[in-house]
Amino acid sequence: MESPSESQGGRIFTVQDPERNIFDQRHLEYEVQQNGSPIPVFRLPYSQIAAQTSLASTPLRQLLFHPPNNPSQTFEAAVVYFRAGYGPSDYPDASAWEARYQIERSHAIKCPSILTQLAGAKKVQQVLATPDDSSNPSILSRFMTTSPSETTVLSKTFTNIFPLDTTPSGLHARKIALDPELCKGYVLKPQREGGGNNIYRTAIPPFLNSLPETHWKSYILMEIITPPPVHNTILRNGLVEKGGVICELGIYGTCLWDCNTKEILHNEEAGYLLRTKGDKSEEGGVAAGFGSMDSSILLNKY
Repeated sequence: MESPSESQGGRIFTVQDPERNIFDQRHLEYEVQQNGSPIPVFRLPYSQIAAQTSLASTPLRQLLFHPPNNPSQTFEAAVVYFRAGYGPSDYPDASAWEARYQIERSHAIKCPSILTQLAGAKKVQQVLATPDDSSNPSILSRFMTTSPSETTVLSKTFTNIFPLDTTPSGLHARKIALDPELCKGYVLKPQREGGGNNIYRTAIPPFLNSLPETHWKSYILMEIITPPPVHNTILRNGLVEKGGVICELGIYGTCLWDCNTKEILHNEEAGYLLRTKGDKSEEGGVAAGFGSMDSSILLNKY
C-alpha cells in the first residue's frame, strides 16, 4: 500500500445507494473537473466508507481512499463532500457512526463538518430566532459584531420560532401548539431535512398527543410564512400544472476557515436556489416530489 506522501490527491462525494438525486451531483462533478483538473472525483456510497477508506498512521491522519476496482492504488482525499449522512437511514448501526467519526478525525476538508451540519439544524434556527423574554434573552447578539440597533433590525426579519421544552418560551409554544385555533398559523418541525417530515396546522395537536411528552423538545414550532401567491405554470412529476404558486429563495454560501486559528480564509455568496410549489401545498422539497426548480427574473420598478 502506498504511503500518504506517495498517494495521489482526490475528492470524494459521499452518496446514497441507490441515489435518486444524482443529476445536480453530476453537474457539480463536471464543474470541479473543468479546465482539465488532474484531481479525480470519486463517488463513495455512505455504507462503504469504512470498507473503502482508512486513516494514515501519521500526525495529520490523512484520509486514504482505496478504489474498489483497484485496491492497490491509494488516493488522499483532500475534500469530502457529503451528499448523504443527513437522515437516520444513513446510520443503521454503530459502524455507520464509526465511519463518520473516521472522516471527522481525518485531515480532509469536510463539506460540511459535523459542527457545520449541526449549525444548520432547526434547533439552532430556533435558538437564534426565538423572541426575547426577560428570563431567556436572545443570543443573537453573541454572533453580531454590529451595534445593538442593527441586531434588532436583523431580528425583525425572522419569523417567530419557539422551542417545545419547559422554558417559558417552550411552555408558551405548547399552549399554541395544542390549541385547535391558534395552531392553524404554525408548523411543527423535527430535526430533519429533505421534505415530508413537517406537521402542519390542525394536525399538530393530535400528533403531539400521540407522542410521549418527553419527545416534544426534539421539535420546534414555527410561525408559518405566508407569501402572496402568483399565477404560473409548473412541470411536476411529468405533468403541467397551472395555478397559484409560491416561491422560496435560498442563498448558497461558501466558507473555509482554519479550525486551529479560527481565521476565515474564504466567505462568499455562491448562487441561489429557487423552489416553486403550488400555493395549496404545505411541503416544498424538490427531491421529495413536492416542489420544482425555478429561476428568477429581477425587474426594476420605478
